[in-house]
Amino acid sequence: MAGPGAALGRLYRAAPAVQDSVLAGALLLPDLFLFSDFALPNVGLADRLVTVGYAVLGHAALAGRRRAPRAVFGYVWAHALGGELLTATGVFDYSPTLALLAALYTVAASQGARPAVLALACVTVPVALSVRAALADVPAAERLTSLIGVACFYGLLNLEVWGVGRWVRAGRAAGARDRLALARAQEAILAERARTARELHDIVANAVTVMVLQAGGARHVLRADPDRVERALDQIESSGKTAVAELRHMLLVLRTEGERLAAEGAGFGLADLDPLLNGVRQAGLHARLEVTGVPATLPRSVDLTAYRLVQEALTNAAKHAGPGAATVVRLDWHGADGRLRIEVGDDGRGTPAAVRSELSTGHGLLGLRERVAVCGGTFDAGPTGEGGFRVAATLPAHGLFRQEAAS
Repeated sequence: MAGPGAALGRLYRAAPAVQDSVLAGALLLPDLFLFSDFALPNVGLADRLVTVGYAVLGHAALAGRRRAPRAVFGYVWAHALGGELLTATGVFDYSPTLALLAALYTVAASQGARPAVLALACVTVPVALSVRAALADVPAAERLTSLIGVACFYGLLNLEVWGVGRWVRAGRAAGARDRLALARAQEAILAERARTARELHDIVANAVTVMVLQAGGARHVLRADPDRVERALDQIESSGKTAVAELRHMLLVLRTEGERLAAEGAGFGLADLDPLLNGVRQAGLHARLEVTGVPATLPRSVDLTAYRLVQEALTNAAKHAGPGAATVVRLDWHGADGRLRIEVGDDGRGTPAAVRSELSTGHGLLGLRERVAVCGGTFDAGPTGEGGFRVAATLPAHGLFRQEAAS
């Protein structure tokens, strides 16, 4: 069971104002003993009480030094200046020093360069008065030497405290930058993991779905049409090799940056649509490609997104519409406004596979929507009025479309 000491320790660590109050109390006695006549034997009790009371007025402000560093510095500076003036008029002999140093450090450690330099300039006034008070009883012959020594002591003391404060501020700023960079790196890692998961889904789910559908179709015509079975087996083999090649590319991306750069050109794009269409045709779809406008070279990420969209849409058509369904892939290139419109639709009149629910992961369209959004495009998918299904997207090409030659 924790005792009262542990509770006080937790309170001290949790409350900055408590810490600052403890600091103020800890600085009070050294300030009185080192920079006033409080400890001299010839000083009366009344004079000591006056000195202590005035010192408490300055040190008490340090309790709010982190909440309002500039205001506290201004107050403590005025307190130190008042102490020097009262010393000069003979009220007491006290040069407030440590509270002013704490306030100077706080401004240097928490504020920008301009307020920090201004605070350092301001402390020269009470420091000069402290030097003057220290030389009041020094003989004229020793005054120059004493002046140099006392001025160096007070000047270097304030400059060192100010320098430590600026060093602490620089360290905090560097730590904040490191934490921000770490947070951004973690966000990038999470985004990369999500992207990799989508990529692996597209590779495995689409390839396996087409292969299963082709194998099912081949089984039904195993004895009646051996040539079709052979073509289906060839296509299954080709799909498997393609999937393995894509997986190998993904593994290279996940390993090292150098391997990623080496494999950067291995991605798929719209130039690879013909093998994709042939695969779904072997699965029984009546698929055709329609292109309008002037094709252009897309950025690699947009090109891959366009390919994945067509691949996922054709796979969905093969699963849900089934063999015999008419499917059209339309690529509409808009050179004037720099957009590519992709639309994949089926008529829904095929024979759906009996195991189509087992072939779906439930994340295909969601992954497509995320991919298109990352590229800055728009996505839409849904049933058509004739019983079919349509997937459509508009992708930007970032001004890379070739201009159509003048006729």
